Amino acid sequence: MKKTLLLTVMLCAAWPFCSAAENPVRVAVDAAYPPYMYGTEPAKGLYADIIRMAFSLSGRPVTVAGYPWKRVLELGRQGEVAIGGIYQNPSRMAVFDYSMPFYLETLKVCVKAGHGFAFRGMVDLNGKRVGINRGWSYGEVFDSARREGVFIAEEAADNQANLRKLILGRVDCIIIDEISLQQIVKRENWENEVDTLAFPAAVNSVHLVVAKHLQQIRLLDRFNQGLAEMKANGSYTRLIDRYLHGKDLSSQ
Repeated sequence: MKKTLLLTVMLCAAWPFCSAAENPVRVAVDAAYPPYMYGTEPAKGLYADIIRMAFSLSGRPVTVAGYPWKRVLELGRQGEVAIGGIYQNPSRMAVFDYSMPFYLETLKVCVKAGHGFAFRGMVDLNGKRVGINRGWSYGEVFDSARREGVFIAEEAADNQANLRKLILGRVDCIIIDEISLQQIVKRENWENEVDTLAFPAAVNSVHLVVAKHLQQIRLLDRFNQGLAEMKANGSYTRLIDRYLHGKDLSSQ
C-alpha cells in the first residue's frame, strides 16, 4: 500500500495534469501578445485571467506562465503544458484536443497611412510583403495562402515590432488583431501612422488545448464547465469589459 501511494505521488510530481496530489494544471501562453496574454510568471492578460477563473470555478488549481510562442507550441506538443490562446488549424487538430472556444479574434490588414489597397481576400495580398508574428498560425485560409507563396511572409517577434517595420516601410502590410492594434498605436502615439483595411483578414476562435497522447479530455471538460459558469454569472463579460473597454492594462 505504501509503495503504491509513493509511486502515485512520484508520478504526479512529474505529470502536469495529475489531480491526485492536487498539482496545479500547468498552462503556457504567449508572453508578448497584450492585452490578451503577456509577461512570464505569472502571465497576465485577458486569456490568462479567463483560464485562471474557469479552472477556479471548476475546482482545479492552475498556473499560467508566458513564453515565446514557438516555445509554447513545443512544450505543448511534448505534453509538458496545456496551451492557452491558440487557434485551430488541421495540423494542430491532429496533435491536440481542443476546449470550447473562449474568445473570437478579428484580424485585420494594417497598412502604412495613405498606402491602402483593395482587399477582399488572400488573392489581394499577391506579391506583397506581409508582416506576421514568428511561429504564429493565422487560420487555415491565411496559412494555405502563405504555403502557396501568394505573398512574402516577413516574421517579427511581436505585433509592436511588426508595426514598427510597417511604419519604416519594410513591409507592405501586417496582419494584426484589431484590439491589440488599438492599444499599441495609442501607447506609441502611432494613430496617424497607420490605417486598417475594412475587410477582415480572418476571424479565429481561441481555445485551450492539451496534447492528444495525454488523454486529458476530462480536464478540458472541467475548463468548459468553468467557462460556462463564467458566462452564466456575468464574470466573463465583466472580464472582457475590463481589458478591452476600460483601463489599458497592457503596460502594467
